[in-house]
Amino acid sequence: MSTRTAPMRINPGRFVVFATLAFAVCFYGIPLLWLFIAGTRSESSLLTQSPFALGDWDSFARTWTNLTTYNNFQILTWTVNSLIYVVGGVLLSLIACIPAGYALAASEFPGRRLVLIFTLIAMITPSTAVVLPIFLELNMLGLSNTYAGLILASGFFPFGVYLTYVYFSTSLPKGVMDSARVDGANRFQLFSRIALPLARPIIALVAFFSFLGIWSNYFLAFVLLSDDKLYNLPVGLTALVSGSGALSNLPSNDVPIKKPEVVLAAILVVLPVLLIFMAAQRFVRSGMLSGAEKG
Repeated sequence: MSTRTAPMRINPGRFVVFATLAFAVCFYGIPLLWLFIAGTRSESSLLTQSPFALGDWDSFARTWTNLTTYNNFQILTWTVNSLIYVVGGVLLSLIACIPAGYALAASEFPGRRLVLIFTLIAMITPSTAVVLPIFLELNMLGLSNTYAGLILASGFFPFGVYLTYVYFSTSLPKGVMDSARVDGANRFQLFSRIALPLARPIIALVAFFSFLGIWSNYFLAFVLLSDDKLYNLPVGLTALVSGSGALSNLPSNDVPIKKPEVVLAAILVVLPVLLIFMAAQRFVRSGMLSGAEKG
């Protein structure tokens, strides 16, 4: 007696999900794949061979040497500058956002609603619209074209305040907080001993988004910095692509920057973002989910 195999049914919802994921992988993954492959090839092979043809170690080593030694190792200076801006800006964002979000979520005070409204307005305002006021303020304080000025401007992160507010509004254990108040805990003790230890997911989430914004920040750094020795990687990379006209003290014996060197410089900008995302993925996911649940 033969058994009839039931026909395979395709779930339309699952098909749409997988089709969307496949499109996203192709749309975003293929350019990244080409970027990493192109850094191992010579300029002539980029123009004549297949886009995804693999290069060789000698071409990569030559490209890396040309890039890192260009203009007295300036790309390394820009990398160090980017790390300084990121570390300082992320720390400043956390110091400002976490207590501010907790205060908005756990306290009732006059003007609280107005502060939330202004936070939302600042969050949805295009960043380019506030660059000029920030520049004028820092210039008045004598902080334009300085490390401290860009770090201070990068620490302005209203989105982080709102994320923290949402997290604490939905995830703070009300019973534990009330019990601590009955036991005589003051506001600072409630924050430092109860709220802060529970806030590791949102701290990671705010730090991640702050890192993304500061590391890839171009326009603010371009406006605030005029000395090429203070550039971050995005502004420095633009100077390289534009023919290095913004760079000073160019040695006459420098090898001209070509397409492989520009590609490799772009990898230096993209690679830390990928590594940080993979390292912080668990905390980012838990932070986003925790802020969407009632606790």
